[in-house]
Amino acid sequence: MVFEVADITLPIWLPLLWGLLVGLVFSLVGAAGGILASVGLISVMGIQDPNLVKPMAQALTLATPLIAVPGYYRQGRVVVSLAFMLGAGGILGAIIGSTLSVAYLTDIDIFRSIFGVFALGIALQIFSRTIGQNRLPGTRSERAAAAFEGLVHDGQSTDAIGVKHRYYSFRRIEFVFGGEQFSFAPWSPFLAGAGIAVVSSALGVGGGFLLVPFMCVLLGLPMFIVAGTAALAIAVSSLTSITNYIRLGIELDVPLLLLLLAGTVLGAWIGPRLSSHMHERWLQSILGVVLLLIGIRYLGGL
Repeated sequence: MVFEVADITLPIWLPLLWGLLVGLVFSLVGAAGGILASVGLISVMGIQDPNLVKPMAQALTLATPLIAVPGYYRQGRVVVSLAFMLGAGGILGAIIGSTLSVAYLTDIDIFRSIFGVFALGIALQIFSRTIGQNRLPGTRSERAAAAFEGLVHDGQSTDAIGVKHRYYSFRRIEFVFGGEQFSFAPWSPFLAGAGIAVVSSALGVGGGFLLVPFMCVLLGLPMFIVAGTAALAIAVSSLTSITNYIRLGIELDVPLLLLLLAGTVLGAWIGPRLSSHMHERWLQSILGVVLLLIGIRYLGGL
């Protein structure tokens, strides 16, 4: 099939299959969906225009939350207040990042190199955290994850230990998950969301590869609530970024995008149902391996 805007010819099954992979990985770990989408558009499908790749990839990271987040919410695995603050900052950052990217990040080789550095750096950070967990057992995050895994293993409902907010103020928001209490200052995710959205919208990704480490490493949250929370926040910044790219004159390849979206929707539906049966460290390891391979590939190592 010929895709005129992208100036490529592909079998129909290829974007369908790659969309499935994007939706599955993103819905499992709340990150790497946009990165995988960009890798597919550039390296698998052969698109050479970075300004076309960016909004196309972000459209897939927008579709995944629409399917995956309701499933996570029903399981008590979305911190709505945190997603709201990240998304609020993301609106500002997405406008800035996409505007700068259209003007200054138009060379495909430079785009690939920057992409590789970010992916590799985040992969190393995640592996460092996973190794550290082996040396420091018994954290709140691990105890909450273990409680959640126990109910899933026994076939019981997770509603009783799902996310429940306990306290709101301008200085602090507190919630419980898995019998453990967590808290954060509202200004922290707002600033983080803005900064991350500048980078993610400039690269045409969702930002989960930065949001997930922020929530896991700096806020100390378990992966079981990070994936759904990140996906909801990413939906806000991705929609803002895509709208701004279109406003700046970027034309999407609609037939190619629809095929990718069809696969992504299926993958996003499968992800939440699969992830509840996977161990906490499995999810982190999946994300780390995916980012490591992408980083090495785009820096010329594969």
